[in-house]
Amino acid sequence: MRNLFLMKGEDSSALRHLGRLLKIAWRNRRACIIVIALNAVMLLIGLQGLGFLGLGVDFIRQRLAGGAEPRWPLGWRPGFSSSASGVLFIAAGVALMALAGTLLKFWATRAQIDLLREVSVELRASLYDKLQRLGLDFYDRNSSSSIINRVTADVREVNLFLQDVVLQTFQMALSIGIYTVYMFKVHPGLTLACLATAPLKAGVGVWFSRAVHKAYQQCRRMNDEVVRILCENFQGIQVIKSFGRNQDQIDLFKGANKSLQGRQRWIFWRVSFFNAALGMFSQVNMTVLLGYGGWLVIRGELPLGSGLIVFSGLLGRFSAQLAAIANIANTIQNCLAGAQRIFEVLDSPISIQSPAQALSARGVRGAVRFEDVSFSYPGGGAALSGVSFSVEPGECVAVVGATGSGKSTLLHLLARFHDPEAGRLLLDGKDLKEYDLGELRRCIGLVYQENFLFSNTIAANISYADPFAPSERIELVANIAAAHEFVSDLPQGYETVVGERGVGLSGGQRQRLAIARALHNDPAVLLMDDPTASIDSETEEEILAAMHEAMKGRTTFIVAHRMSTLRRARKIIVLDRGRIVQLGTHEELVAQPGPYRDAAECQLAVVAPLLAAG
Repeated sequence: MRNLFLMKGEDSSALRHLGRLLKIAWRNRRACIIVIALNAVMLLIGLQGLGFLGLGVDFIRQRLAGGAEPRWPLGWRPGFSSSASGVLFIAAGVALMALAGTLLKFWATRAQIDLLREVSVELRASLYDKLQRLGLDFYDRNSSSSIINRVTADVREVNLFLQDVVLQTFQMALSIGIYTVYMFKVHPGLTLACLATAPLKAGVGVWFSRAVHKAYQQCRRMNDEVVRILCENFQGIQVIKSFGRNQDQIDLFKGANKSLQGRQRWIFWRVSFFNAALGMFSQVNMTVLLGYGGWLVIRGELPLGSGLIVFSGLLGRFSAQLAAIANIANTIQNCLAGAQRIFEVLDSPISIQSPAQALSARGVRGAVRFEDVSFSYPGGGAALSGVSFSVEPGECVAVVGATGSGKSTLLHLLARFHDPEAGRLLLDGKDLKEYDLGELRRCIGLVYQENFLFSNTIAANISYADPFAPSERIELVANIAAAHEFVSDLPQGYETVVGERGVGLSGGQRQRLAIARALHNDPAVLLMDDPTASIDSETEEEILAAMHEAMKGRTTFIVAHRMSTLRRARKIIVLDRGRIVQLGTHEELVAQPGPYRDAAECQLAVVAPLLAAG
């Protein structure tokens, strides 16, 4: 089994994935057993129907040409008043077996669909649960298109494993065993002659499945690329139209789609050739059957109906089941490619989580202290290096610096999206790692430069942290964020449904709703990542007023560049390449040479002519 279906050099990991897929089947063993049992009964009924067909041929032949009475089931020797009544009786038996087989097939199919649906729901729920708990480092390493495909297409591959590997293997083994016994019962010599090519047929099938293994993996990656282009085009449609690159994007998508089609065609052509080759083996078997079996019938050693015709039907079914070995091996390779990607998600370590004996973060005051904190992203340089400072509860701290200086990273460490590689980050004198993660994040409010709104009502977006919050609380934080007035002017007020990502609202309106959402839990610490960067000066004044109300009584960190925002801070931290190069108030930093005064003078040089012209 180790080398039968798996590629050399990949046996160990493939076997592990195969074992885990079998564990999924074992967890659903009751439903699997029901499906297999129904298929087994259906198989026996099908054989009985085939037996009735052979009996009918022998009965008609005996009545036309004379000779020995055909062999009836269980040694029964009925006496029919006429040939017609005998033929009608046998035909009724065939029809009855067909009806019973149809009913069983319906029940077996229904049971199988229920099983596959249950597995899909369970596996998607497990994947989604894990994705929600994984840290941001996982999303930094994996594209959204790859993640979407794992939750959709790759889960379908696990279903295929249950359907076309587990269930099919049991059914195939049972069928081959019964057909072989039945054929030996009809004539052992004819059975051995017709099945001589069976080992070669199975071996070729397994070899073929291993040959296309890498092609299936390439198809997975190419499909991810198609979905990635699709997602980026939908998200960036405004940019695409603005620069008139529609045709270029169409060509890009066509190219990726064609590459995927080419790889699939490579597989399909070989599958078609392989199936044709398997058909050739079946024709060889039928040639042996007609030659040797016909000779046995002529010699009177084998009945025509219950012998040659029944054997022909058995051989055809046996060949189909033997061909299933190749299909099973082929499906295993396909399913392993999908299962590997699913298990990569399920096995990914959760980098950020609560300790076993977590402290409660309820009632924290908001005293923050960085002690020689350093952090770097995988494959990149140091984002923060030796950062140390203290903030008292209720203080407002502004963080400034050039692009890539570590401003957003500092906020992400405060929200514990990442943990420091060195040093400690304290909240009220306790290391952030000691707090319950859920409670810690509920006591921290975040407002980003570009805020995401869900396709839901305004009330639901504001109360995202607590879906059952009373309307009074929603309106209270909306008032603090200066959002209540424009929300009240909307046709449905707080029940107005905003479009995807907040389409239909202005940038300032989305930002005020984001501030209201951040305040909903009454956080002790408020983090604002350049909230006024992408809005006009008139809207900036409204946002600043909302921010001023929001910051009252809270420890606030603001990443900002505009002096109008920086002047409101009690303390300003200037970062350069991950290090603190200046620390003080606006007045102190303007009075001393350094990057802060240079930036202030630069802004003044830009603004002064505009004011004079006005």
